[in-house]
Amino acid sequence: MTNPASRLAHATSWGYQLQNLNLKRAEASPFDVLVIDYAKDGSDESALKPAEIERLKVKPDGGRRIVLAYCSIGEAESYRSYWQKSWKRDKPTWLLGENPEWDENYSVSFWDSGWQGIVCGNPQALIDRIVAQGFDGVYLDKCDVYEDLREHFKSVARSRPDLEGDMIAFVRRISSEAKAQRPGFLVVMQNAEPLLERAELRQAIDAVAKEELLFGLDRPEKPNARDEVDESRQRLDLMKKDGKPVFMVEYLNAPARIDEAAAAAQKLGYILYVAPKDRELNRLNGPVGGVAGV
Repeated sequence: MTNPASRLAHATSWGYQLQNLNLKRAEASPFDVLVIDYAKDGSDESALKPAEIERLKVKPDGGRRIVLAYCSIGEAESYRSYWQKSWKRDKPTWLLGENPEWDENYSVSFWDSGWQGIVCGNPQALIDRIVAQGFDGVYLDKCDVYEDLREHFKSVARSRPDLEGDMIAFVRRISSEAKAQRPGFLVVMQNAEPLLERAELRQAIDAVAKEELLFGLDRPEKPNARDEVDESRQRLDLMKKDGKPVFMVEYLNAPARIDEAAAAAQKLGYILYVAPKDRELNRLNGPVGGVAGV
């Protein structure tokens, strides 16, 4: 099975770790898909080398693992190589304000050419470098930043008649340019499932991932309201109808909750990863039913 999209569609397990990556432990994990940061600490100096990524692509049984690089396209992160210290005194026009839930993460006017130039379209851009590193694809986060803008930056949001359309255009640009550089390059979108109602967005991505579908929206490990779960499921299932996989991550420690999530994922036909309840993503749990804490 050489086609990357086919391999992704046939995956049955995945792992998700963004901090404190131990390459040997990650290599030893059994996952079909692994989502990691493209750099060990966000800096150019700590960027994973192509040879390291190639080792991660080989599972312990000799099979092929898909390795995706995390990339936030709706927020700027002050620990990234592109960040300039002067921005806190003299902000570029596209840099808005800090996310109250995540220190040093800043909402952006994601349609602005200045921000988009940081993300894609030139050899120094994030996506272009991820392609060059040898990753199988990219895992796009904060595609739902338009919700934050409507809540915290109302005047900016009102200046755009179709924020969702702006994000769809951005994701489509990323997908088109990355796939032009390397045919078969995978694009996975996290959250932002309302965008899935638009066919042009579904056509541009190879899979979708959903955080906290079942638990945790109100407080850790608390079951989500049935109507919220159903609304998300209806949109996620649009990808399933297109023959594309749906990944989900729940942040759980309680064994009973983990069992509930596993049973629900199996029924839904989604691919589950259970991350630690603290949401830090700084360690890699084993598959549900497997050995935890690898």
